[in-house]
Amino acid sequence: MRAARLILADSHATRNDLVRLYAAPPARVRVVYPGVDLAHFAPRPPDAVAAVRARYGIHGRYLLYVGTLQPRKNLRRVLDAFAQTAPAFPDVQLVLVGAAGWRMDAFADLLTALGDRVVRTGYVDDAELPALYTGAVALVFPSLFEGFGFPVLEAHACGTPVIASTTTSLPEVAGDAALLVNPLETNAIADAMRRLLEDDALRADLAARGRANAARFTWDASAAHVWDALMEAYRG
Repeated sequence: MRAARLILADSHATRNDLVRLYAAPPARVRVVYPGVDLAHFAPRPPDAVAAVRARYGIHGRYLLYVGTLQPRKNLRRVLDAFAQTAPAFPDVQLVLVGAAGWRMDAFADLLTALGDRVVRTGYVDDAELPALYTGAVALVFPSLFEGFGFPVLEAHACGTPVIASTTTSLPEVAGDAALLVNPLETNAIADAMRRLLEDDALRADLAARGRANAARFTWDASAAHVWDALMEAYRG
């Protein structure tokens, strides 16, 4: 950073961290949002959703998590919140999509206690993700820290409501199209789950807002901003 003419950050939250924690010169840091592939991440037809449900043993309605399974993603509280919610919704499962990361032992007891109410798919190829998003009641993504948060936009592009954190980059990525919760409050996460499981109108509203929000993040716009930064650095 000391040697760079310009520094590109993928969110204002990341930019602020670079300035605050690493003393990056504010005038040299540009925010360039990544994009989401709206041609790929789009609602899938019922037969595609049925195929991924059958492939991974998903029965009935489900809440979805996408990302590496690790403490930074706040999975302990996600599982605690689901354990609170599950008795009132016996038809609902929690589907965890992603490879095992560090400290998986921190969740082992809850995963055992919840049994088949939790489905672990392991790593899922991008080709199957849109159908998994499309079939979900909501994406549950109350991370403790994110530099950007691609799953939020992927879910939005597929018309899937989102529960996300009030922390780091997630509010700026989610905009007004998600239920934002304090990630340290398990009850708040559980309440958001219940609201989306019970309220059809809320889900429809968030789905519409989400599709509009995803349209703000295109790779064409991202490329144009990167190009402008390169030209500015060249001229400098």
